[in-house]
Amino acid sequence: MFKKLDLTKYEKYDYPELDLKPTDQDWRWCHKYAYRVLSGKILAGFWIRLACKRHLDDLERDDIYFCPKKAASVVKWFKYIPLTDSTGFKSTILLPWQIFFVCNLIGWLREDLIEDPETGEVIERLGTFTYRRFDRAFCLVGRKNGKTTIIAGLILYIMYKSPFLRPRAYSLATKMGQAKEVWTAAHSMIRMSPMLRGFFKTMTHEIRMPKVNGEFTALPNDSKTLDGKNPLVASLDECHALKDAKLYGVIGSAFGAQEEGMFITITTAGFVLDGVCTTLHKNGKMCLDDINYPNVKMDNYLFLMYQIDNKRDSGIEDDWKDEKTWIKANPGLGYQPKRHVLNKQFNEAKYSHEEKANFLTKHCNLFVSGADKWLDMDEVKACRNYKLNIDDYKGRQCWVAIDRALVSDITSICALFDNDQGGADCFYINILPERALREASDQLKQVYVEAIDCGDLVIVEGEVTKNKHIAPYLVFLDDSFDVQMFGYDPWHMGELALDLEDEGLEMVAISQGTGNMSEPAKKLEELILEQTFTYNSNLLEFGAQNAIMGVTTMNNVRVYRENSKTEKIDPIIATIIALSCAKLQKVEKNIYIERGLV
Repeated sequence: MFKKLDLTKYEKYDYPELDLKPTDQDWRWCHKYAYRVLSGKILAGFWIRLACKRHLDDLERDDIYFCPKKAASVVKWFKYIPLTDSTGFKSTILLPWQIFFVCNLIGWLREDLIEDPETGEVIERLGTFTYRRFDRAFCLVGRKNGKTTIIAGLILYIMYKSPFLRPRAYSLATKMGQAKEVWTAAHSMIRMSPMLRGFFKTMTHEIRMPKVNGEFTALPNDSKTLDGKNPLVASLDECHALKDAKLYGVIGSAFGAQEEGMFITITTAGFVLDGVCTTLHKNGKMCLDDINYPNVKMDNYLFLMYQIDNKRDSGIEDDWKDEKTWIKANPGLGYQPKRHVLNKQFNEAKYSHEEKANFLTKHCNLFVSGADKWLDMDEVKACRNYKLNIDDYKGRQCWVAIDRALVSDITSICALFDNDQGGADCFYINILPERALREASDQLKQVYVEAIDCGDLVIVEGEVTKNKHIAPYLVFLDDSFDVQMFGYDPWHMGELALDLEDEGLEMVAISQGTGNMSEPAKKLEELILEQTFTYNSNLLEFGAQNAIMGVTTMNNVRVYRENSKTEKIDPIIATIIALSCAKLQKVEKNIYIERGLV
C-alpha cells in the first residue's frame, strides 16, 4: 500500500521553510508529523501510517474543515497545564504525536447542514463549519507515554471552551481508583496553575466551574450512574479491562443531543480478547483500511493505534525483542518513556513469562491471552517447519490421538511420527461445525478464517461435529500409515471407538486425568525447549498461545484454558494424548525383555 504512495502531494505539509524542532509547541506539527510518518522519517506502525494518510487526504475534502486557529488554541492551552509530578510550575511540553492527537480532536470541524427531521437526508449544505468533527476517539498507546496528562488537560480545555451552560465531564474506568487518576491529575493541575484557578474550583470529590455551573467528577464501571448525565466530555481509561459493552454503550447514549460531546478512550492493550477494547480495535482497522473496507464510514471517529506490527495486519512481523520497533507503540520514546526505563522492563520480560506478557501488552500494545500462559511462543514458533509434508511420511510408523469436541470446540486429530532428533513431527486435522464458526467472536473468527485459508481447518455442516465427520479421517490415516494405536478420550467418543474397532483400527482409551496427561505434557514442553518438536499448523500455535499449566499437590501438571469462548487448546491436548500413546507403546515393548535382562 505505502510503496506506491505518491508523497509529492503531501510535501508542503513538511513545512521545509520552518525549522521546527520536536519540542516546538506549534500546531503545524500536526501536519508535519503525518507527513514525516508517511515519508518514513518517523518510524510508525501500519495503523498509524494509515491514520496519518487519512488526515492528510482529508485536508482536501470540502465537507469538513481543519481550523488552524482552533488547533493553535489547544496547543497553546497546554502552556498553562503544569506537569503534576514536578516541583514548581513546569508547563507540559507536547511531543509531535501528542500535537497530532489533540489537534485532530479539536481542529477538525464538520460542515453545518440542514437535515430532514424524519429521514435524516441532507436538505441543504450551509458551507459553514461550527462544530467538531470527531465526537469519539480511540487511542491505543504504550504505558508512560503521557496519557493521563494529555486527557486531563484536554478535558479542562473542552470545558473551558464550551459555549454551553452546565458543561459536565466524567473520568471513567472499570474501578474507581483508575477512574480517579485522570480526575486527580486535573485537580492537581488546577491547584498548581493560577490561570486555571481563575476558572475552576477544586472540591474534595469534584471540580467545578462556578460561572457556568460546570462540574468534573470520576465514576467507576457502573452504568446506572451515567443515566441522564448528558456529558460534554468523558474519558474511558484502560478499557482493555472492560469485558462487556454495556458501560461503553451507556456512555455513548448518555451524550444525548450534545452538539460537541466527545467520548475519548485511551488505553494500552490487554488480556481480554473479546471485550470492548478489541471491538474498538477491529473497528479502527476497518475504518482506516479503505482498500479492504471501502464501505466502512466512521467519519466521527478518530483512531490512533500505536503498536508494533504483526504479519496478519501489515505483512511485517516485528520482533518484540528488537528495541528499534518499540517506538511504534511508544511514540514518545526517549522523552516519555525514557529508554532506560523500557530497557529495564524488557530485561525482566526476557526471563519471566508473566513479565513478557505484560511487556507485550503494555509496551508493545499487542493483545495476548494472559500473563500466566504455559509455553513461550517464541520457542514454539521456532519449531515450526513450513515445508513439513505428510506425504513424505507414507507408510511410516505413527501414533494418532483424537481430542473430540463437545459442541463449539475444535475436534483435533494429531498424527505423531518419531524424528531423527529423538523428538516428534506432528500433523493435524482440525474439524469445526458451521455453527461454531458462525457464533465465534470476531477475534476467534479471524483465527478460524486464516486456518481455513491455509488448509488447517475443515468446516462441516450442521450444529455439531458428528461421528460421520471424524471417522473417514481416521480410516484414511490407518490406510496410509503404520498407526500403532489411536488414542481417544473414553468419555467423549466411546461409541465411535467401538465402531472403528470393528473395522480393525487399534483404539486405545486414554483418560485425560492428570495421571495420564502430566508426563506427556512435560515431555511436550521438553521437546519444544530442545527444538526437536516439529509442526506446521496455525491452530497448534493458537492453542499453545492459550494453554495454561497448573500443578497439583502431587506435582502433576494440568493443562487448561482460561476462557472457553475465545481460547481453544484442542490441538495441544491432541498432541499430549499422542505423546501418551507413544509412551504407552514403548512401555508395552519392555526393553529389558528384549535385552534378556528379565
